[in-house]
Amino acid sequence: MAKDTLPAVSESEASGEIADIYADIRETLNVSAINYVWRHIATIDGGLRWAWEAARPMFISGRVERECEHLQAQLSYPDLPGLSDTALSLVDVNRDGRDMIGAILDTYNRGNLLNMVSLSALIAEPATPPAGDRLRADLPFSATPLPPIPEVADLSSEISDQVLALNALGAKPGPNRVVASIYKHIALWPGYLSLSWVQLAAMHADGSLLQLIDDTQQKARLHAAYLASDLGPRPPGPVADQVRGTVFEFTDTVIARMIPIGQMLRQSLIS
Repeated sequence: MAKDTLPAVSESEASGEIADIYADIRETLNVSAINYVWRHIATIDGGLRWAWEAARPMFISGRVERECEHLQAQLSYPDLPGLSDTALSLVDVNRDGRDMIGAILDTYNRGNLLNMVSLSALIAEPATPPAGDRLRADLPFSATPLPPIPEVADLSSEISDQVLALNALGAKPGPNRVVASIYKHIALWPGYLSLSWVQLAAMHADGSLLQLIDDTQQKARLHAAYLASDLGPRPPGPVADQVRGTVFEFTDTVIARMIPIGQMLRQSLIS
C-alpha cells in the first residue's frame, strides 16, 4: 500500500528531548498538532534541536506571527462552492464532524503559514522590509484538541487512494514523497475527502491552482527574507545541510501548496 516515503517521529512516539521540543513548538506556535516537516526533521540526529534553536527566537519575539499577518493580508483566493450541512450529511459528515474538520483546517492553516515563513527564513538571503505601515490580517486559530493523525498505510485501500489523489492536486512534476497531513487527518471523514477532490480538481486541470501556489510561495519567501536576520545560531555541518535540504523540499513541494488549498477548503465550510 502506498505511504509517505519520508520517515517521521509521531507525537505519540516522541520521548526525551524530541517530546520536550514538540511541547515547546505547540506552545510557541499556539497549535495543537506538530506539522509533518518538524516530525520529519526529528528523524535527523540533532536536526530538530538545530532547526528549533534557529527558528525559536523569531517566534518568541513575535516577528514570525506579525510577518505572517502581513502575508495573510496579501493572500486572496477564489471562493469554492459552499458546503451546507445538508450536503455534508449526504456524505456522512454530521455537525460535530463539520466542526472538527473546521478545527483541523484552522490548525493546519495557521501552522502552514508560520512554518512556511519561519522555515523558509533558514534558507533565505536577508532582505529589508518596506518602510511604513503594512496591512495585517488575523491568522487562523483553533484551540480544539485534534484526533490522532492516521497514516496512509493504516487506511483502507479505497481511502488511501482518495488521499493520494487529493495529494496530487497542485503538485509539481516529479517525485511527490510527502503526503500532506491535512489529507490524512480529514481522511477520518472519507465523504469529505471526495467532496474536497471535486472542489479542487477543475482548478488543478486548468492550471489556476498551480498559479495560486506559485504566487503564495513567492510572497511567503519574500516575507521569510525579512526575518532571516533574526535567526538564532545555525552552526554549519552535516546536520545543517540535512535540515536545509528538508526545509527546501517541504516548502517547495508541500507547505506552499497547502496554504491556498487549506484556506479555500476552510472558506467553503463557513455558512
